Amino acid sequence: MVNAFSQYARAPSLHLQRVDLNQLIHEVTDLYRLNEGRTRIQLQLDDELPPLRLDINRIRQLLVNLIKNALEALEDRGQDGVITITTQRQTAQAQALLTIQDNGAGIPPDLLPRLFEPYVTTKHKGTGLGLAIVKKIVEEHAGHLSARNHEAGGAMLSIRFPLDAQAEKEQG
Repeated sequence: MVNAFSQYARAPSLHLQRVDLNQLIHEVTDLYRLNEGRTRIQLQLDDELPPLRLDINRIRQLLVNLIKNALEALEDRGQDGVITITTQRQTAQAQALLTIQDNGAGIPPDLLPRLFEPYVTTKHKGTGLGLAIVKKIVEEHAGHLSARNHEAGGAMLSIRFPLDAQAEKEQG
């Protein structure tokens, strides 16, 4: 736990570069598909999403943490566990929306307001730092993170990243 907190407290400096978020999502989810159990991972990625200014290693870490959490939430679900990862270009807001949703039990309502705080967890093992690290990564990228329970069941985490103004001009 001390090592996990140390990693949380001293994240390396950002190395921002233009990143194809959809491609990165494919790379990370391919790793999980190789060992895919009963849970399906569905991708609904927006082809119109331009490259974003991101730290590829930090965003990879963010994706791994969120997918791992969703897989753990679905452990008892059996054959019908589904994780859906969606990207969407939101031109009017000059942002990209990344959503990760599962069809598990959802987030306990009393935990929702504190979900991204360090050491907050419902798991018997783990440090409770995974979502705190995700929040820190999102904030480092001038993004916004939110979580809620989906009407159809399960948890939904949404991340909004600013669009890269230069990439927008070049694509526009």
